[in-house]
Amino acid sequence: MISNAKKAMIHVAKKQIGMTEDEYRALLSGVGVNSSKDLNNKTFGDVMDRFKALGFKPKKSSRQTDNLPRSKSALMKKLEAIILDMDLDWPYADAIAKSRFKVDRVQWLEPAPLRKLVQMMAIHQKRTLKKQG
Repeated sequence: MISNAKKAMIHVAKKQIGMTEDEYRALLSGVGVNSSKDLNNKTFGDVMDRFKALGFKPKKSSRQTDNLPRSKSALMKKLEAIILDMDLDWPYADAIAKSRFKVDRVQWLEPAPLRKLVQMMAIHQKRTLKKQG
């Protein structure tokens, strides 16, 4: 099963391309599933490859780590690496920061809560890898 962020990315791609529901269902059945709920990481990659072949251009946002204090810069780079490795996006991390620390954006966190967020994401990453392997 894929994350909600990946499901959202699929629906963004579908909308960006202007794909009809029937075309979308045909694309999913082409990778052997009936719904985005049935996708795993491999079939998700196959679906995204097909969307890219049809003209989808994903927008990866990148955070500026240059203007941050050293104590936060290293943590932000580590968090960015985890996010990219898990094929997530910054709004996912921002949502966690908002729910856990009542701050709208990750880059606004103080070093201590930012460290906790990085630890949480690292644990999530390990658990996800363990489930896949």
